[in-house]
Amino acid sequence: MSEQTPSVGRIVHYVSHDDKECRAAIVTELTGDPDHPKHVGLAVLNPTGPDFHRTVPHHDGAETAGSPDCPDVGAHGSPFRYCACGWAEASPVVGTWHWPERV
Repeated sequence: MSEQTPSVGRIVHYVSHDDKECRAAIVTELTGDPDHPKHVGLAVLNPTGPDFHRTVPHHDGAETAGSPDCPDVGAHGSPFRYCACGWAEASPVVGTWHWPERV
């Protein structure tokens, strides 16, 4: 599957600062920043009413790889969420947007 490109009107998920939950959001603007092409403006649809955010960064929720020469790579994820080598468990980052999961 090819990489998706954000565009005005697309539905995405926004990770809420309040409760770290994913909220439906509509892309309202593209920032046009060549250094950050996936930063967008969003209208976030919260249960208590909409919020508007500008220059929201993209984060795909993937794990951070960490150092390839980590001495304890076998312990990643069991029970640790982070490692001194830089590895971090996959999780959504608050204040970012990502594409909805396909079900």
